[in-house]
Amino acid sequence: MNAMRAFNGAVLSTLNKLPTQLSKVLPKRLSLEQSISDFFFSRYELVIANEESEKQESYKTRHKVYCEEMNFEQTNATALEKDKFDDRAINCYIKHLPTGECAGTIRLVLPTNAGLSLPLEEKCKDAFEDGTLLPSNLAPQSVCEISRLAIPREFRVRQMRSKILPSEKLEKAKKKSTTSFNLEHFPYLSIALYLMATSVCQHLNVEHAYVLMEPKLARRMKAFGIHFEPVGEAIEFNGKRMPYRLSLSVLLEEIAKPLKGFHMKIHNRLQNALQAMDTPQVPTVQYTPQPLRVAHAA
Repeated sequence: MNAMRAFNGAVLSTLNKLPTQLSKVLPKRLSLEQSISDFFFSRYELVIANEESEKQESYKTRHKVYCEEMNFEQTNATALEKDKFDDRAINCYIKHLPTGECAGTIRLVLPTNAGLSLPLEEKCKDAFEDGTLLPSNLAPQSVCEISRLAIPREFRVRQMRSKILPSEKLEKAKKKSTTSFNLEHFPYLSIALYLMATSVCQHLNVEHAYVLMEPKLARRMKAFGIHFEPVGEAIEFNGKRMPYRLSLSVLLEEIAKPLKGFHMKIHNRLQNALQAMDTPQVPTVQYTPQPLRVAHAA
């Protein structure tokens, strides 16, 4: 009888330990949030261009996309695409780990604390439907502009062809109605660039980011919970473009659930670079709101 009790006790002890032992041997079932992050960070690195060499990498990528591929700007001997706004901008880019190449870049033109207009307001001021929404009519420290998103052709193709999940898991995820976007064609580079810009805005306590973009891109981003609010009429500027405003508080609240963890991972990965960020110094002048008006595009 004692031997039987000892045997039963040994069996029970082994069974109790079995779940812990199996968890060490069997692969864990990853959430969609974790799968997106694992896929991305196994291939890419985030860079805030604090060093001049890093800024040059962004300018070079912009030249490749805007001047050579899309012919939006003239090519030049330096093979760098740079303008006057870069003196008060922060450039970010994504580095492809296997090749070291820039897979995409974006910039933030900083708050207009020197009475200087944002690029968007210089290009399409008359397109704004409500003059109260002009950046110059808001507190300078509360606004910035996100612009110059550029992804080289080879990486645009790569992000449309890459699968962030194995085929079996992808088919299961596609059948779930809870996923608000198409996982099979997931523009992870574009999403990551906008989320990088969001983290910089958070660090600088910027409330609203303005963007001049294609309406179809704004509609596409809406599927991911990234809501660009239209603030004006469409204009012709390298194709059809509209002025939009992105509220950081709304984005953080409404971003699609599978991307919340991805954004948190991006924000955490950027912490050291954000702390070391070399914010361009612009002479401060007294802020005077512009006269309110209603404007319409011609």
